[in-house]
Amino acid sequence: MNGNEVQWDISIANFFEEVVPQIFRDELKEHPVQDMEGHDFKLQFSITGEGPATYGIIVKNGTELNVVTNGIPDPQITFELSEKDWRDSITGKEGGDAVMGMFFNPAMLNRSKYDTLLGIKGTMNLVLSRTDGEPFKAKMRFNNADIPVSTISMKAAEYSAMLKGEINPIMAFMSGKLKIAGDMGLALKLQVFIK
Repeated sequence: MNGNEVQWDISIANFFEEVVPQIFRDELKEHPVQDMEGHDFKLQFSITGEGPATYGIIVKNGTELNVVTNGIPDPQITFELSEKDWRDSITGKEGGDAVMGMFFNPAMLNRSKYDTLLGIKGTMNLVLSRTDGEPFKAKMRFNNADIPVSTISMKAAEYSAMLKGEINPIMAFMSGKLKIAGDMGLALKLQVFIK
């Protein structure tokens, strides 16, 4: 994840309390966040499975990151995924590598994206097919809104390339590489998070 190697057996607590702040500090040196003074970006991760856990991440002023156990009030994005898919994502396995990386990269956060995010309401289900046959699944709820709902389906490698700006999302949709079910308007609003 962004050049930081994470081991498969890391504890959820260790990852969020130690690794995430370090990743953020490292990325912030190369990609300072502009125009976020006086604003908090709030992201919550709910990991499901045998050892469920919830962690909130608050980025204050675009420069200071605080990790909170057991969640936070009013997150702009709540990210829900299984522990297995979470582990796959933090260790760079096909499917989750770009998904988690985008949330810990300060370069993905700026005032324009933040302002757009505040206006997005709804839930996006993400289903990424992988070469091993088992899909990567995640749910992102924006500003605590359960509806409208949109489901995006795509090959994991192509989704990763799309997030990096290597594949145009409109062309991916038109060619059938990107499939959208449910509310098309919500899916279109999320384009702002693609490089």
